[in-house]
Amino acid sequence: NDVPTAIELGKRATQYGMKVCIDFHYSDFWADPKRQHAPKAWKGMSVEEKCDALYDFTIESLTEILDSGVNVGMVQIGNEINYGMSGETSIPAVMKLLESGSRAVRKISKKYGKDIQIAVHYTNIRNNKEIDNIASNLSEYEIDYDIFAISYYPMWDGTIENMQNVAKNIQKNYGKDVVIAETSYCYTSEDGDGCGNSF
Repeated sequence: NDVPTAIELGKRATQYGMKVCIDFHYSDFWADPKRQHAPKAWKGMSVEEKCDALYDFTIESLTEILDSGVNVGMVQIGNEINYGMSGETSIPAVMKLLESGSRAVRKISKKYGKDIQIAVHYTNIRNNKEIDNIASNLSEYEIDYDIFAISYYPMWDGTIENMQNVAKNIQKNYGKDVVIAETSYCYTSEDGDGCGNSF
């Protein structure tokens, strides 16, 4: 995916009255718990230089998307960033990157007079303590965001009750809304591909 594709899909959604979530992975490939590679263009950059590059990319991309008529309602800064972001793995470095992304979204939101919500996205919610530590770090570093987004795949992330408990903890103890940004669940137990089913 790239900005022109996001514009094409975003305009289609906007045409039908929907708001759009722009999910910045800040990588040349998708980002998830196993891979948080910096874009090749950022190779060799210091954390501070990456922060500047991330800020500029966010400003430029959102400007292009909004100028194309896409109704952006939410921006996700990073994708499943439990263990790093854009090649950085230390908590202070990731927090600096998040601060840069958040600042860029707020600037564009103000410039265009739009209420664009900022989401941070995590996974591995089976580990309640890890998720609480993440939320605590976001609070301690005073990261400006609106929504704590989670992935929920029952096969890896446990029961619906546990997912609800994670969400309630974030809402109660950190005052943030929670959304499920990624999910998948079987609609049938019938064999559809000749391989064993995973639930």
